[in-house]
Formats: sequence, structure tokens, C-alpha cells
Amino acid sequence: MRVLVVDDHPVVREGLRALLNRAGFLVVGEAAEAVQALEAAARARPEVAVVDVALPGISGLELCRRLRRRFPEMKVVLLSMFDEPEWRAEAARAGAWAYVLKDAPAEEFLRVLRRVAQGEKLLPEGEAALPLTEREREVVRLLAQGKKTPEIAELLSRSVTTIRSHKISAMRKLGVRTTQELVRAAVRLGLVPTLNLPEP
Repeated sequence: MRVLVVDDHPVVREGLRALLNRAGFLVVGEAAEAVQALEAAARARPEVAVVDVALPGISGLELCRRLRRRFPEMKVVLLSMFDEPEWRAEAARAGAWAYVLKDAPAEEFLRVLRRVAQGEKLLPEGEAALPLTEREREVVRLLAQGKKTPEIAELLSRSVTTIRSHKISAMRKLGVRTTQELVRAAVRLGLVPTLNLPEP
């Protein structure tokens, strides 16, 4: 089974490569971010891509979508630190075949990879429940652009109270407490375009 490994940490890529090679997989490419991953996938045509969710720039979830669109026969396994149902739902919507936590034992990761290699999809089809409604996504996108609640209310022809309600609902669903955390979580999930946000 030919595998592409995508993670922005060299030590993690090296560890995954060694683990996969010992287990009988063939690592045919590595990448630290999405553009490199798409180029490597075009060159090496791996059967499986192991992708970190939290990539710099384009998120691992968005990369999964792009890989599935360009290489529909490719199976994508997402690695993540996030164990919330919302992340698994977005992984399913992105077309991932499996979702593995980074702190899972190596044997569990290999077991998942073998099942995927045999054609077993371990996530439901992409109609999993959305973490955010379309209106909540729209509000978060506008917040990410620096818009204030009254501006958003005017743009969407809704009351300030309604917009605030959508914002609070989105924050609750993503488990965050501030607007900045909300935007960052939405970016990591691939719910809004990647932005050059300041570090907290």
C-alpha cells in the first residue's frame, strides 16, 4: 500500500515513515503543507494519504476535500488532537475514510490504516450533522473579516440580537469563549477561509 504522509512537523513525519515502513506500507511521499501535498500526490499517486488536521495555511480538512476532488480513488486518513464529535462530523463531510487521534496507540493507528487499505470506510458518508448551520458559518466568516455584530446585522438584514444568538450558538458548539477563539476554531475546522490571524 502506497502512502503519502502530510504533517508540518519533521519529527512526526519521520516517526510515521518509520512506523509505516516497519508495518509493510510504502511511504512514497511526504509534505509539510497542503500545496506540497497536492504536488506529491500528483507525482506519486499514493493509495492512502495520512493527513494532519492542523496544518499551517490550508487546513487538513480542506486538503482532504481537495485531494478527494482531484484524486477520488485516494483514501484519506486524518490525524487529529481533537476528539470532539464536531471534528469527526467535518472529517466525514470532507470525505475522509478514517479519523485517528494523535495520542492513539501505534497499533490502533496501523489497524485503522489496514482496514482502510482493504477498502473499509470507517467514517459515515459526508452527510454527517454539521457543527454549524449555514447562518452560523456566515456570521463567523464575517467576524473573521473583522466585522462587528451591528455591521453583520445590517449586512444580513437581521437584528443585532439574532446575530448575537448565532454567534453564541457557534461558540457553544465549538467549545470556545471568545470571538478570537471562535474564528480560530472555525479556521482549523475549515469552516472559513484561512486567515493570517495573530497568535494569542
